[in-house]
Amino acid sequence: MVAFVILIVALGAAVNIGWRALGLPRMRVDGVTQPLPLLAFASLIAGGSLLIAAVLLRYFESLGLAAIGLWFKRRAITDTLVGTLLGAVPVTLVVGFAVLAGFGEIKPGAVDVVALAIYLLPMLAASYLLAAWEELVLRGYLLRQFSIAFNPTAAAIITGIVFGLIHSGNPGANWQGLLYTAIGGILMGLLVVRTGSLWLLIGYHFSWNATASGLFGLEVSGMSEDSSLFASTLSGSDWLTGGDYGFEAALPTAIFEILVLSAVLRYYKKKT
Repeated sequence: MVAFVILIVALGAAVNIGWRALGLPRMRVDGVTQPLPLLAFASLIAGGSLLIAAVLLRYFESLGLAAIGLWFKRRAITDTLVGTLLGAVPVTLVVGFAVLAGFGEIKPGAVDVVALAIYLLPMLAASYLLAAWEELVLRGYLLRQFSIAFNPTAAAIITGIVFGLIHSGNPGANWQGLLYTAIGGILMGLLVVRTGSLWLLIGYHFSWNATASGLFGLEVSGMSEDSSLFASTLSGSDWLTGGDYGFEAALPTAIFEILVLSAVLRYYKKKT
């Protein structure tokens, strides 16, 4: 575990230092994300982390990536697709509830074919890789090691809390957003424990972000993107809208995510 954390931090430092030393394009300019630089960065950080996990699993435990739920067979595709569908559900429910309750509005976004090709598609690819990286680190390698050191439930709780805390540096971060993110992270960890599949959570995490930002144009963890298929706005008290942190700090979001993930956990308990 110590070796993994050291190497992940070293990888992040090396990529960032190398990026600046080579004078590569910035990933955000005037508050707007640049999709191609972000995609390149995400590829480096996700690919490097996957290599680190694979080497350490082989060196310390003589195991492959299947030990952390990353098997490379047909089920990987099925689980990714199922997770992708699941991740869109709570976000869609939040937007639908907001519109029906009168504190939300949704309009068509100003996106044309060119914008879709040069901005949204690379952003989706980058979003997938970044989601995969977070899942690999937290609910992949570290969840496994904490499960060995303590037990799977404790591991889900620990990694969920860490998941909440790593968002504390995001713009507009508040205690509600960090708490709800941690609760969601705990349930996601329990889902990995119950299914043994990291692919399911990669799909869920990616779809959550993509549905919120790419589809509905909502702020995700305090950050907004330049293009989306729809433009959604939430108005009212911070407990309804999430304030500057965005919809993830809103109470309805927490409720819908808890309901959806709890239902999924119950389903897989019955299946297993």
